[in-house]
Amino acid sequence: MWLLKVKVELMSEITTTTPVTLRVMPGVMKTIGRAPTADFTLDCTLVSRLHCRLISTNDRLEVEDLDSTNGTFVNGQQVKRKVLTSGDTLRIGQIELTISEKSAP
Repeated sequence: MWLLKVKVELMSEITTTTPVTLRVMPGVMKTIGRAPTADFTLDCTLVSRLHCRLISTNDRLEVEDLDSTNGTFVNGQQVKRKVLTSGDTLRIGQIELTISEKSAP
């Protein structure tokens, strides 16, 4: 399972005071965006309605930009599609998420 944790110093950008962790199980595709139809909704400025897609397999996590207005960034570099690894930083609008992999028990 992959975990994407919002950096604590950016919590003021999100309309909740609860720490946000997105969980992505192997073998799924999930969308991130502002729209209620997104699998993970981030109601924040600079986040497109359907901003990007996460594609998870048993051994990797990939992000694909869905032609967002402000782009998708991994470790400060704008990407269209990129394989993510533990420790990477994914930026969507002004929100930064730290990627980690959680091993099965």
